[in-house]
Amino acid sequence: MRLEIRSSARLHLGFYTILSSSMAYGSMGLAINRPEVIVHARKADRLEIRNLTQVEVEEDIREVVKQLKIPGAEVNVLKAIPRHVGLGSTTQIGLSVAYALLKIYGLRYSIRRLAFTLKRGKVSGIGIATFKHGGFILDSGRLLDKNGIRELQSPRDVPAVMLRRPLPRSWRFIVAIPKGIHGLDEHEERYALETPETNHRIERELHETVLMQMLPALARGDARNFGKALSKVQRLVGRYFSKYQDGEFCCWETEETVKALLKGGAYGAGQSSWGPTAYGLIEGQKRAEKLLDYIVEYTERIGVEAEIFIAQPRNRGFSCRIIES
Repeated sequence: MRLEIRSSARLHLGFYTILSSSMAYGSMGLAINRPEVIVHARKADRLEIRNLTQVEVEEDIREVVKQLKIPGAEVNVLKAIPRHVGLGSTTQIGLSVAYALLKIYGLRYSIRRLAFTLKRGKVSGIGIATFKHGGFILDSGRLLDKNGIRELQSPRDVPAVMLRRPLPRSWRFIVAIPKGIHGLDEHEERYALETPETNHRIERELHETVLMQMLPALARGDARNFGKALSKVQRLVGRYFSKYQDGEFCCWETEETVKALLKGGAYGAGQSSWGPTAYGLIEGQKRAEKLLDYIVEYTERIGVEAEIFIAQPRNRGFSCRIIES
């Protein structure tokens, strides 16, 4: 039996809380329909990897096989998400390959147990939740103990879905990925995140912005006010992490792109995770195409080489189908 698993990227929108009395790094994010992960897998006597992309995924696949103690598999990767650009590539490829292997070997794991086994969810549960559910996600954050952030000791410690809502089908995201730039990798981000600090002003503004503006706007399907709140969250979170990335954004390319998105008509814009991916929210395909043309022309004019495209919300989780019995 050969299986096909499909999943896609996520945008990490920031945090609704950075540090409170009992938890840290409550995350927000959403699933978009591109870039995609497409994996084909079937049983084999040993591990055979065929990577048809330009993304390095081999080490991730070997780690999945090691953690699941699978004797062997033939894994073909047809599409993958670029690494270390803020789109959740490691979680998506890991869960996609792992789920395929569980199915072909008849093993039963919940998605949270699978994520825990693969050591995902150390900072955020957004990628795990968008893999399973799609849509907009608020997660439950990381628990604290007397030593700070508590290490993940069981699947129950993986950040859980606190709120999940579908996104309006008319919403569009202009996504720009500057080339030749990488955000912090998992080792670098550990240093930035291991000792969260209390900033009461930022905390208060985050809580008010998300609870009183962003979530009500999402419930109404109000893209303009959702975007306005999103931009404010991005500025607040960027201000908190500025000492780790030398500013509110990871680099001048991302900062200029975010400014241009807002100037070009985006309702809200920001940096996904550690960047360098920038994104802007707009409503309607025609407006999205107009904004896309504006951003392509603008980035070319200032000398920023980037992959720029329109993405739609993905309101469903991964898909699994048999392609060869």
